[in-house]
Amino acid sequence: MGFLDGDIANLVAAALIGAGMSMDATLVKVTPGTRTPGALSAGTDPSSASYAVQGIPVSTTPFRIAGTLIAGVDRVIKLFGASLPAGVTPAPGDRIAIDGATSTIVGDSGGLRAVAVDAAKAVYTCQCRS
Repeated sequence: MGFLDGDIANLVAAALIGAGMSMDATLVKVTPGTRTPGALSAGTDPSSASYAVQGIPVSTTPFRIAGTLIAGVDRVIKLFGASLPAGVTPAPGDRIAIDGATSTIVGDSGGLRAVAVDAAKAVYTCQCRS
């Protein structure tokens, strides 16, 4: 296993969790359902799965919002990659419950990604809206 294959992610998570700098969170993965054949106007029945994770809510400042890089985003939530189950990553449309509030990850916009991750997959930075 290489250093970027999990060592850094585990070290970052262990250090921040051990220092009491993280919070319990829940990542709710939303999977779209299928439309009932013959019912074109009917909705789909999405399913969801919840995962206990660790993260840090980060407030956005008016300066950053005014710069339009994160326009309309209520908060940024950083999730520790080491706390995510294998094969699970946050994506637009998923919900994150942390610090008494539930937010939805916004969609990618204008070439900007709503979920950014570092090379070691240590921290997923999610742009969210309540």
